[in-house]
Amino acid sequence: MTTVQHSCDYSKSKGLVILEYILFALCLSAIALRITFTEGTGAQSAGQSLEPGGSIYSLSISAVLLLSCVLWFVWGSCSRRFCYRFSGMEIGLCVFATGAVIAVAAAANKRAALSDIAMLVAPVLMAILLVQILDTHSKVKLLLVCIAALGVVSAYQSAQQLFFENQAMIDQYEQAPWTMLEPLGIKPGTLQHFLFEHRLYTKGVQGFFTTANSAGSFALLACFAAVALFLEQFKNGVSNAVHRRLPASDSKYLITSGLCAGVIIFGLFITKSKGAIAAAVIAAAALVIYFLFGEWINRRRRAVLTLCLLLGLAAGGAIILYGLAHGRLPGGKSMFVRWQYWQASAKMFADHPFTGVGPGNFTYFYTHYKPAAALESVADPHNFLLSVLTQYGPLGLIGFLAMVLAPLCRVILAGAQPSVAQSPAAGGCLPPAGESGPAFRKLVLSFAIVIAAVLLLVRPVIMPVATGGEPDVIIYAMFFFYIAPVGAFIVGIWLLAAAFYKIERPLQHTNIVIASLFCACLGVLLHNLIDFAIFEPGVFMTFCAVIASLAALDCRRPFVLKPTAFTRVIAVAAAAVITFAYFNYCLMPVVKSVSKIKKAVQAAAENKYPLAYDLLNSAAEDDNLSPLALSLAGRLYFENASIANTGKTDLSSPIRDGRDLLMRSQNAFLAAIRRNPADFKNFEHLAKVYNLLAETSAGQERTDWLNKALDAAQTAVELYPGMDRLRLALAKIAEKSGKTDIALSEYQKAIEIEDAFRAQFQMMYPQRKMFSRLGEDTYQFALERIKELKKQQKEN
Repeated sequence: MTTVQHSCDYSKSKGLVILEYILFALCLSAIALRITFTEGTGAQSAGQSLEPGGSIYSLSISAVLLLSCVLWFVWGSCSRRFCYRFSGMEIGLCVFATGAVIAVAAAANKRAALSDIAMLVAPVLMAILLVQILDTHSKVKLLLVCIAALGVVSAYQSAQQLFFENQAMIDQYEQAPWTMLEPLGIKPGTLQHFLFEHRLYTKGVQGFFTTANSAGSFALLACFAAVALFLEQFKNGVSNAVHRRLPASDSKYLITSGLCAGVIIFGLFITKSKGAIAAAVIAAAALVIYFLFGEWINRRRRAVLTLCLLLGLAAGGAIILYGLAHGRLPGGKSMFVRWQYWQASAKMFADHPFTGVGPGNFTYFYTHYKPAAALESVADPHNFLLSVLTQYGPLGLIGFLAMVLAPLCRVILAGAQPSVAQSPAAGGCLPPAGESGPAFRKLVLSFAIVIAAVLLLVRPVIMPVATGGEPDVIIYAMFFFYIAPVGAFIVGIWLLAAAFYKIERPLQHTNIVIASLFCACLGVLLHNLIDFAIFEPGVFMTFCAVIASLAALDCRRPFVLKPTAFTRVIAVAAAAVITFAYFNYCLMPVVKSVSKIKKAVQAAAENKYPLAYDLLNSAAEDDNLSPLALSLAGRLYFENASIANTGKTDLSSPIRDGRDLLMRSQNAFLAAIRRNPADFKNFEHLAKVYNLLAETSAGQERTDWLNKALDAAQTAVELYPGMDRLRLALAKIAEKSGKTDIALSEYQKAIEIEDAFRAQFQMMYPQRKMFSRLGEDTYQFALERIKELKKQQKEN
């Protein structure tokens, strides 16, 4: 899978070399932070999270990657000669960016759209930067060693959960359920409560990621990075044995690198992610086939590629036909619900065929199309093709595929010669000159220290642990949450790197490394045809880093130019504009707004309501794209208005009039709706506000408020037609308004939705006691109202 490469006679300046090492360290540190911190998927992080590691952290990491890329380009543009190596991702990035701009214009929540774009584009820019930085075999080896070492860290965390944490969480939950439910906002007896218990008692293992599937996807990448290093070492040992120059230490280091690969494989299997394990098996089979029939495949690579594409299309078509015929995908219960996700996504795309619904906006639009029987809403269709298509439109999907597939296609179409060492004499673009053992040892030690220091300094800030001030608890938390993962990273580095810095040699068999990394990318893409793990920041950054390694090893002759004064001015100006735009429109509004929202939440918890109101209103002004602060303000106004109307407590506020609070609540929700008209929740809350205003009014005024409540409730139902709770609320308002036909229809639809849900619940969990999403009392109430309204219709 390697190509005949061309050497580059361009010598980098000392300043650029130092800068690239600094930027390389920043990139690897960012990957390490994202692998060892539960950040959430792009879709989940696109909204403004109030957690310390929420959107501010995500956008800050993206800022580091963006500025690193911009700084490198400015430095290169201001140099006497600028050397750039094309990765194959550039054209795809331009197409994707164009589709993203169009999609943002159509997005309902533009703050979520901008944040989602930042979190997808930044890793791609990092990959393009890494292609420029990875100009020696030492750097490529270092990147792969770090990824594999992080795989050891993830495996350690997964084992910790499997053997200790999961059972400890179950014991804590059984002793005091509210301590775990209240922070998550889960009410006992609800569907969310059931799903929480289901996940808890299944003892899922997800490492530092949000799901086991995400942990599995990352483990797949880390595993093949370790396998690439192991096979390189193994091949070297075989070659040396043949030539009777096998160092005695080779076998020892072969064992250490194999042990590291085994630990990562163990981490993959204990996640119990069926999709990731199946994809890893397929990728491993592809790697074995290449080793066995590599020469034959290389001679017929275009025909083989065409055949594989046709088989892939045929398999995809067969799966779709199966789904249409059986109403599900082949497989277990998870495949059944995935077909529901895909059906809803297809309808979503049909309604937005050119622009998509907007980046990060899938979660707001999915409720419009969600099947009534489905158990839960999702923020992603569990298929990366549908995810990009529905949010970024066809142009965005084409660009995304071009970004991730172009380097892979270049590798395939270029062909390879098995077991051929790349060297400058052979035209290799990654010269081994200066890559002696001590040099690599110094490089590994320096980067290991830097990354370990970053993990030890940053992780306690972004993931603080409540210890209660007890010394023994503090020591326990410091060791297991902060020190132990760094220790696992250092051990992984030592196990993998020792084989390469004890023996002075570059990568001797780049075709092995390229084939392994290619199969890793193939496995992740296959897995994410039925999952969304690729959009979790840590997984996507690692995926992009692996693609960068492929592109660097398969590099062509660099493009070299002598920048003119005009070019330098343009480069600096473009860098300034990009930096200003990102900070002014993406990062700083979120930082200011979220910081004030967190203070407002704390003020409200302390009954300092005037301060909370002011902070929320100020947060809404700081970020004029996000509806979050306005929505929270509307809820707070409404809650206090409800308390004021009952006369239960003194709000200690200058605004004591409950009606005034309701008017303020109305204005806040209307403003939030203008910023995101696709979210049903604000309409639902607005209907409650109007309903309460009607209760405190009389005559025509009461009728007017009820009509407004009815309109708001109907809009909420239109945005989420499969939610029985909204149907029930609409029916009650319609009854108050004297619209018995609407009330009867909505009560009946609420019952139909609940019955459909119960049927699916029984099908998916036949051994579990029947669970009611609507609530048994409410369900019986709706049945009684249907009987009563039908009786009234007959009498009239």
